[in-house]
Amino acid sequence: MQHGPDQRAFYKFASADTTLAILRSRSIRYSSPLLFNDPFDVQSGLHFDFDIATLQDKVLDRIGELAAAPEAPPVDSEDGWGKVVLAARSYYPNYGFPRQIWAEMSAPSFRAITAIIEDTQKKYREHWRSNLMPSIRVFCVTEERDNLLMWAHYSKDHTGAVFEFWSLPEEDNALSVARPVIYADSPPPFFSEREWIDDFMGLKKLDPRELYRRYAYVKSHHWSYEKEWRVWYPLANSSEMYDTVPIRQNELRAIYFGCRASDSFINEATHLLGGAFPSARLYRASKSEGAYKLSFHEI
Repeated sequence: MQHGPDQRAFYKFASADTTLAILRSRSIRYSSPLLFNDPFDVQSGLHFDFDIATLQDKVLDRIGELAAAPEAPPVDSEDGWGKVVLAARSYYPNYGFPRQIWAEMSAPSFRAITAIIEDTQKKYREHWRSNLMPSIRVFCVTEERDNLLMWAHYSKDHTGAVFEFWSLPEEDNALSVARPVIYADSPPPFFSEREWIDDFMGLKKLDPRELYRRYAYVKSHHWSYEKEWRVWYPLANSSEMYDTVPIRQNELRAIYFGCRASDSFINEATHLLGGAFPSARLYRASKSEGAYKLSFHEI
């Protein structure tokens, strides 16, 4: 079978029961992160990577930088803090940036701002958990078909199977926009200190869509062995915690049965596959005698 230059294979591990359910329905599930086995996946964060109590000092530092900058900053002249920056620049040639005076003038404003930020963060966390999380849908795949840990965890001790799905850029299928997961030591912040300050001062507005993408594609480094890619979308309308998405005929290219898969399971899956995806190929795994790895033989 010929493959286009931008096509690639992705793999989905499944138990025997799940494999048969997928073949019977000819569809896969995009699930809410609330159903994930990792309670931290897309479900942690919405924190700051800075101390809110230091915001006044950091904002004053930024105003001082912009006041002394050789080029005029791209601030919004109609924005309140944009006007402050432009005023600081106009005073700078004759008076410099008297930080203490600016600190005293801005102190009342920052006391109020700090309270607003803390309240906004609390409300957004509740909105994220109660409204957005149930409506987000994610489909997870991996680069590898022979990872022993994933065969044990997701294919039920090697008794299940692995689906080989392909991205089809020429048909614009969902997997053609799959992106790799980033593995990190800690959840990403809701936004960084610099991003918040630049938004606050009208230099560069935050993009909420980019904030969502940060959480959708970041997981703990403990899961790095999975080499995961995923497709996701927000705001599903389903009353369930998942959506079913049909599998295209040419998306499913092969199924690999585990080295402990039962003959009855393989026979039933083979029958279902022949009726739904006749061009898909079938393989069975076997243990290598001299190494901790699997070999696959077409059946």
